[in-house]
Amino acid sequence: MSQAKSRRHQDKLDKTNFFSQKKVAALAIQSAVADQQDGAENSGGSSPGSEADSPQNGGLLTITTLKQALEEQSQRLISIWQSNVAELKRDIQDIGSRTTHMETKMEDLIDTHNASTEQIKSLSSQLQQCETKLMDLEDRSRRSNIRLRGIPETILQADLPSYVHGLFKALAPEVHTDMLLLDRLHRIPKPQQIAASLPRDVLLKAHYFHVKDLLMRRSRTAKDLPMEYATIKMFSDLSAATLRQRKTFQWVTETLRANHILYRWGFPVRLIASRNGTTTAIPQWKKVWTFYDNGTCP
Repeated sequence: MSQAKSRRHQDKLDKTNFFSQKKVAALAIQSAVADQQDGAENSGGSSPGSEADSPQNGGLLTITTLKQALEEQSQRLISIWQSNVAELKRDIQDIGSRTTHMETKMEDLIDTHNASTEQIKSLSSQLQQCETKLMDLEDRSRRSNIRLRGIPETILQADLPSYVHGLFKALAPEVHTDMLLLDRLHRIPKPQQIAASLPRDVLLKAHYFHVKDLLMRRSRTAKDLPMEYATIKMFSDLSAATLRQRKTFQWVTETLRANHILYRWGFPVRLIASRNGTTTAIPQWKKVWTFYDNGTCP
């Protein structure tokens, strides 16, 4: 910026000098003409030959002076123009060098961006695999748990074991009492989506997994239970992440039920549907259409 400012100042000085020189040349011409006129008047009775020579000499002097002034100014302007053109060439070369440097940097940035994008995709996939594995481990640690919903709050903590054993005996009377061993049994805080009028859920851990699995299957088909157990519902105890992921399959499960297609849940979270001897495992609801297009969806 300082170079451009100094260049503009120099151009202004050059213009000033140019007009000053023109003024000097004009004054010189006027002075020469005046001197010639004064000489003619003072000569008085000079011969006709001398009077004839005076205008010619004055004209030659005037033309010579003007020519010299114009040549000097022309040389000065040429010098200024050459200097400006050289400086302009340097600026253009400098801009070209910087443009080439910027293009090279842009190519490097594009390569780095592409590599980073691929790395991010790979890391995202690895992170999702880790989250899925962690979710599966948490669900496996809860695989022996049962969540009971609907047990009245009037059943105190001390009375819960006998009440639950009575429920299990009603579901599977053939199971020996010693096999209905419970490791834990207590109430848990109420989920936000549960109505305030409903009692808190009861969470228990069965000591024997095969007994827990039998009780869960019997609860889905149980009929004619005693009145005190008729409204009790049994659920598997799943992690919050698993419940959220299963919720994304809601429209899929509704469609399967509407078409009387059997399905079950697998671990890690996947929907396993069966129809006409064909079984399909769908890990994500977004891949439903992929299975459908491939003709593997029941």
